[in-house]
Amino acid sequence: MKRIKNGKKAKFFCEFCGNEVKQNDKVCTYCGKFFASVRCPSCGKTGRTEEFTNGCPACGYAVYKSKYGTKNKLGLSSRRTKNYDGSLPFWIYILVIAVLFALIIGLYSCL
Repeated sequence: MKRIKNGKKAKFFCEFCGNEVKQNDKVCTYCGKFFASVRCPSCGKTGRTEEFTNGCPACGYAVYKSKYGTKNKLGLSSRRTKNYDGSLPFWIYILVIAVLFALIIGLYSCL
């Protein structure tokens, strides 16, 4: 991996789970998601990993290992994961409960 200013290396993170991955990984070893391309968490530019070895070619953003460890894994802002909390919208639960209730009422009315 190429070194950036001050001898630091560019770091790559999975945008789905936030774990650090190797530059040439095609699949996240933690969550199993496939990487189609690299996306800058700052400006959103996408491209091949080779374009990002010195940081983002558009805005210059790069995450380095600090003397206190790596940047927090999930602290990276991501357009895709920013609003994702892993649960379904509330109205889905209400709809499922209403349908089940209607089925139960329909079943008892047939008896």
